Amino acid sequence: MNWNRFFGAAVRGCVVVLTVTFLVSDLAAEENAIWGSDEPTRFDLKIHHPSIDEVTLFASHPQIVTPVGIAVAPDGRVFVQENHTHKRETKYKGPDKDRILVFEDTDSDGIAVKRSVFYEGHTFSTDLLFGPDGHLYVSTRWFIGRFPNAASKAAADGEPEKLVVCETDGNYPHNGVGGLAIDPAKPDWLAFGFGENLGADYRFVGSDGTELSGGAEGGSTYRCRTDGSQLTRLSTGHWNAFGMAYDLKGNLFSTDNDPNATPPNRLLHVIPGADFGYEYRYGRSGRHPLVCWYGENPGTLGMIGALGEAACGLISFGPGQLLSASWTDNRVDLHGLTTKGESFVASREPFLSGPDDFRPVHFAYSPDRTELYFTDWVKISYPVHGHGRIWRVKLKQPVDLDPRPHDDDGSMLSFDEAMGRLGSDDPYAQTRAIASLVSTPDLLDPMGWQHFESATAKANYAVALKRIDNGRGRQGRFIEAIPSLLNDPDSDVRFVGIKWIADEGLDQYRSDLQRTLQRGDLRPRDLRSIVAALAAISEGDGKEFSPDQTLLDLAVDPQKPASLRSLALRNIRADHPGMTVKVLATLVQSDVTAVQREAVRSLALHPKPDRAKVLADVAADDSIDSVTRADAIAGLVDAAGFDKLLQRLTKDADAAVSAEAKRTLVAKGLAERKLDPKPSVDDLSGWQALVDTAAGQGNIAVGRRLFFHSTLGGCYKCHAMNGRGNQIGPDLSTIHRQSDIDRDWLLKHIVNPNAEMAPYYRPQQLLTLDGEILTGLVVGREGQKQAYVGNDGVIFYVDKNDIEERRELMSSIMPSGLLDTMTAHEIRDLIAYLLSGDES
Repeated sequence: MNWNRFFGAAVRGCVVVLTVTFLVSDLAAEENAIWGSDEPTRFDLKIHHPSIDEVTLFASHPQIVTPVGIAVAPDGRVFVQENHTHKRETKYKGPDKDRILVFEDTDSDGIAVKRSVFYEGHTFSTDLLFGPDGHLYVSTRWFIGRFPNAASKAAADGEPEKLVVCETDGNYPHNGVGGLAIDPAKPDWLAFGFGENLGADYRFVGSDGTELSGGAEGGSTYRCRTDGSQLTRLSTGHWNAFGMAYDLKGNLFSTDNDPNATPPNRLLHVIPGADFGYEYRYGRSGRHPLVCWYGENPGTLGMIGALGEAACGLISFGPGQLLSASWTDNRVDLHGLTTKGESFVASREPFLSGPDDFRPVHFAYSPDRTELYFTDWVKISYPVHGHGRIWRVKLKQPVDLDPRPHDDDGSMLSFDEAMGRLGSDDPYAQTRAIASLVSTPDLLDPMGWQHFESATAKANYAVALKRIDNGRGRQGRFIEAIPSLLNDPDSDVRFVGIKWIADEGLDQYRSDLQRTLQRGDLRPRDLRSIVAALAAISEGDGKEFSPDQTLLDLAVDPQKPASLRSLALRNIRADHPGMTVKVLATLVQSDVTAVQREAVRSLALHPKPDRAKVLADVAADDSIDSVTRADAIAGLVDAAGFDKLLQRLTKDADAAVSAEAKRTLVAKGLAERKLDPKPSVDDLSGWQALVDTAAGQGNIAVGRRLFFHSTLGGCYKCHAMNGRGNQIGPDLSTIHRQSDIDRDWLLKHIVNPNAEMAPYYRPQQLLTLDGEILTGLVVGREGQKQAYVGNDGVIFYVDKNDIEERRELMSSIMPSGLLDTMTAHEIRDLIAYLLSGDES
């Protein structure tokens, strides 16, 4: 063997840095392949987990280029998909079709010395998997197939046996059929993922003739027997279920890439009937009012944990653990699974990471489970490019992959059991109940949802009706329920009816939607979803829907009801191009108090400095009500040139105006006040005692101003409340409805933001190449730059090539000490506002 290689190792704390350089190999087959790069591999590979003994470069370009799927035969041979067709450019010189190559390490030194071609002929290959039956299962963008008894063969006998075929005009390389997984305890069952397919119609055909069709509903997952029969759809609402894996108890998991504007990538626990919220029919961004990403809409599920960007492969790493590959973040992550109800919460920690030219894709274990192999695409380039690697991770101990007894066979519930679970607090219990009801349509009644007291149960029953009618349009058997759904007092129940109309294009209910707009109890989500539904049943211009302009049109229309105008105004971004200071100044002159007040509140958050003059005029006008004047004063906290006005207003006859002027001067650093000492973050009883010193009921109006205050509270920088604010953290509009949330719960979580935190709100800590440490929550991506939001609510961008190391934190992005600059009365007022659900 003629490999030139050099290994250098150093220990940095608990991180092992492995420097690897490979120059040339003498693998006989196509040694001088003109399409393969001869660029050596020179970079630091970081080992983060103590279970890893060593990492070796098993094979590299030019012997392997742009690899995707990987599978290891019982005899230790490593089978790899070599992709030559993914976004192929005319200048590319490689083979016309994808290949499956076989690598062998005959001298057991962790480096391949023999390579052969097992098969050539596929297009857009996506995954590879050996079953316990010795068959090699393969997926391409358009089908699932298998090479019978490949484990005992040197080369394929011919074309693979096609098990499941996807008939579609969709032809984007990696958003069709994707990840493969076989249940270790039930090895005659195969699961696979499917991407959003750019919304194109599709039809799956199983080996027994079973057909399943769809279109713009988003990505989905499926299950069939390993011969392609008994095909069923498991879940929908994905963006792209590219990686699939079972754990040892038969629980199925999927990686899910994120839409354009909705990070993070999601780790999903897949069960029959799951809807994960995304639908391509409503645009690529994932921000449409009728879709969701975190399971916030009725009948949907959210993630169990966050993944790195461009998440690809997924594999079990023993009991209660998974490994995932992040193509964009250049790392492999380890996820610990903790049971939560009928599902899990997943942690995330680095397992292995590398520089920009380290782009892991799919995994496979050696037969003795002491080695983990994975493919590396190498370059950021989507078009095939002549680079590639296969890595071998030697583990200190074999991974325990023995199947465990299944806790649940996943069968449908009885009708009575399903009805009893519709109102459960566990979204997974709700989903199973909905799926069970969908399987018994003859037992359901269009108005059956009205018999429940629980709003959650009502909404979920309605979701079951809607799913039974999916795709039937005007011929739906349960559509008579829609007008009553729109009239229900609960927003979630109304949402099901609104979305039903939009999804099925039921324009006969246009007038019902328009009447719903006139409701006095309309909530922000109602408004945005109704506007979106009206757009969906109308002729569109092909552009992705945005509600802001329609909402602005409603807000400025004097013929519309005052309640609708003020609600519309509250739900428009303050920086929307049409929301100019001039437009808002005109609305401030309205003789409708609700419209005038919302215009002032929009000005208080407006980015343009000329807003301050309008706010100052309102603050000084004693003919305007005191609440609106106080709102205007709070909006002057970051404006220059109005200090004398504020000093004068401290002596105003109206107590609310005077108090807000004093508070604003304090926030500007122009006045002082005495604050009581604050207890430590873990002294909840001390905080309770402090708030108890504030006699009387909380002032909700003051609490609202503190929530939206740019200096004191600042909650709006990350949270939304009744249409205003940002969606970085949880929307707090309905937090007051949750039965287990009271003053003490809020106090605990504001004082100590780390007390409890959903997995998708875990921030990342970044160490840049120049030594800077940054902390932020992923909120988007623009090319090579990743967008983060810091704990000050400000978005910042970091070029991924400037990041030396990143890790997920278990601490919240929400800063501690938010209450330190507030008085006991102000803390009381802020909590009163949150518990009131105030929409005035």
